[in-house]
Amino acid sequence: MSHRIERNAKDCLNCGTIVQGRYCQACGQQNLEPKETFRDLFTHFIYDLTHFDGNFFSTLKHLLLKPGFLPLEYIKGRRARYINPIRMYIFISAVFFLFFFSAVKPTDNDFIKINDSNLTAEKVKGKIQKKQQKLTEYLTDPQTTPLLARTINEQINLLQKDTERLKTDNANLKDLNYYKLDAIDLSPEKFTSAKEYDSIQASLPQNEKAGWFKRRVELKKMDLVTKYGRDMRVIFNKMLEKFLHTFPQILFVSLPLFALLLQLLYIRKRKIYYYADHIIYTVHLYCAMFLFIFVQICLSKHEHVPYAGWLSYLGIPLVFYILWYIYESLRKFYQQSHVKTFFKFLLLMFISFFLMSILVSMFFVFSAFTI
Repeated sequence: MSHRIERNAKDCLNCGTIVQGRYCQACGQQNLEPKETFRDLFTHFIYDLTHFDGNFFSTLKHLLLKPGFLPLEYIKGRRARYINPIRMYIFISAVFFLFFFSAVKPTDNDFIKINDSNLTAEKVKGKIQKKQQKLTEYLTDPQTTPLLARTINEQINLLQKDTERLKTDNANLKDLNYYKLDAIDLSPEKFTSAKEYDSIQASLPQNEKAGWFKRRVELKKMDLVTKYGRDMRVIFNKMLEKFLHTFPQILFVSLPLFALLLQLLYIRKRKIYYYADHIIYTVHLYCAMFLFIFVQICLSKHEHVPYAGWLSYLGIPLVFYILWYIYESLRKFYQQSHVKTFFKFLLLMFISFFLMSILVSMFFVFSAFTI
């Protein structure tokens, strides 16, 4: 309840009805003084987001410690004492992804590293020589344009510098131009613009022409090389950074699909559980997963905290708790035996992994085409 001052006048400022008490019996608005302090605005904001009157923390306690309890309460009609699941999903996911994007940032060499433990200078020289030979073959090809020939010569000169650098004892393999040039090779069509690519394609027989998808791939390769050079580490990190920002969309798309999967698994209970009930269960499950992943990320970010190395050992029991949580929530919500729930849990995990792999692959390809 608000602690703001009640108006002496009894006419409702919203609808004009004479108020019998603190709340208008016609529209429900509180009969309070319209002037608000910053504290009033901030308190109202927190209350609107979290029902700060106690519902928020009691809902979280039930969500994390009683798997399947909240969605079961919701479909039974006991809803006033808990936060609305859709509202909770919006709030928790918003906070989670703000934290996630600030805590997880791909940087150079984080995800692609050159493994030089088994490489010697002689092995790298051999790789460079093969690359130089391939580039030289491109120069002799009659389809190679003057602009492309100049680019090839520049690459050959960079590789020659690598050969000279490898003669020294302190050569750092990660600094070699070879690794930057070898990431994305010149395409077989050898073009430097979309117009040049289409011109080459027009001269080919019909059965050798590239399809729509291959054309998009080749043009995107050219665009990536133009923007970021040929260093695969840079390109992949850019793709990964773009991909990470599609996670909210991936989960939003997967939510109704996961609920549909539950409807198929429990099709014999279709007269008891409607599709909307499966949605409610999935929303609560996703909210719990957000919070568990939040804790997992926090446990992994303890490098700069003194004497906190032991926190990393908590990640393993948390994983087992998450698996148990999903199983137990299925058993409690759908009220089936341990054996049936266990086999449906395994099937659900297998199909969900397959489904998420498809979604992740689709969004990753989309990220690659949109960076």
